[in-house]
Amino acid sequence: MGTTEDYHPCEGQEFKDVMQRLTTCDLFENLSSKLFPELSVEEARAKFLAFENVHQFQSTAMYRGCEYIIAHSMSQFTYSGEEHLDGKPCLFISNHRDIVLDAMMLQYILIQQGHDTSHVVVGSNLWEMPILALLARANKMYGIDRGGTHREYYDALIKMSRHLRHLVANRGESVWIAQRNGRTKDGIDRTDPALIKMIAASGDRSDPVAALDAMHIIPVSVSYEWEPCGLLKAREMCLRQQGPYAKQPGEDTQSIISGITDFKGRVHFSICKPIEHDELVAANGSFDLIADLIDHRISQGYHAWPNNKIAQEMLRSGSALAPSEDYLRFSHYLDQACTQMPLGDSFRSTLLGIYANSCPKATL
Repeated sequence: MGTTEDYHPCEGQEFKDVMQRLTTCDLFENLSSKLFPELSVEEARAKFLAFENVHQFQSTAMYRGCEYIIAHSMSQFTYSGEEHLDGKPCLFISNHRDIVLDAMMLQYILIQQGHDTSHVVVGSNLWEMPILALLARANKMYGIDRGGTHREYYDALIKMSRHLRHLVANRGESVWIAQRNGRTKDGIDRTDPALIKMIAASGDRSDPVAALDAMHIIPVSVSYEWEPCGLLKAREMCLRQQGPYAKQPGEDTQSIISGITDFKGRVHFSICKPIEHDELVAANGSFDLIADLIDHRISQGYHAWPNNKIAQEMLRSGSALAPSEDYLRFSHYLDQACTQMPLGDSFRSTLLGIYANSCPKATL
């Protein structure tokens, strides 16, 4: 079954070392002023150094961080389906719209509901700034290295699959992972069957139903009224249509910061009904059918906001709609976006597509 030593939890002295390094980062003063505005920098530093473990850090500092994000970048934060959180270790498979918030706000929900937080699987290319790498380590985040040869990437996925199973089956701890490699940029949430195959690969390969059933898969559907990094996503898609696109240094960090700080309006998380044994049996071990099943759950749980429906109608009719408060607000947003990103009609239609494609299209 291989080994998981590359993914050991951040515990004991290593955790204390992470806190020590975190409190000496250049951006710690800015971070602490957001999390603990009532404390001086030195008082906040002492508070961080007094944390004994990840649980204390997450339930205090990161919980405060989520409250700050809700207060300063959302008009409303809601969630449903908490009855599906039965305390059993599980694998959360989520649609992925924001680099950090999709997983971060789920941890906020878990803490509110009295559950342990989950481990989080992310791309290892995201932690360009030292403070982000330290925060990732203190939040049970593990990176998949997407570089190297195809074989090296495959080996990394198999190792990660073994680690996920070790956490859920042996340690009794939950894990969050996105439904595919990278964020959804076009508004279409689709689970990659290769992800399901990777998850099953660490179990009994002759019995994929049992291998997946043991992971207790719970889909999560995240709905943002205003798409995190929507302008940046539309810009990247437009530039990719024009030729090869190479990310610039700091681009992922910019997306992380923008996703956290930009206004997102109403945000809803749906903890969907777990994938049941009978459903896996009915899929007969087909990774494509199981991915479709997860997509159906996520689509059912998605909250379509007025922006999504207005964008659909704009693309369908090609003409202005009867003015309403929602329409005027969204139209103003489009005009501002096109001014900020002067890439022509393709940018406008691409940005409209992101919102229009987000409307649920359940087919099962």
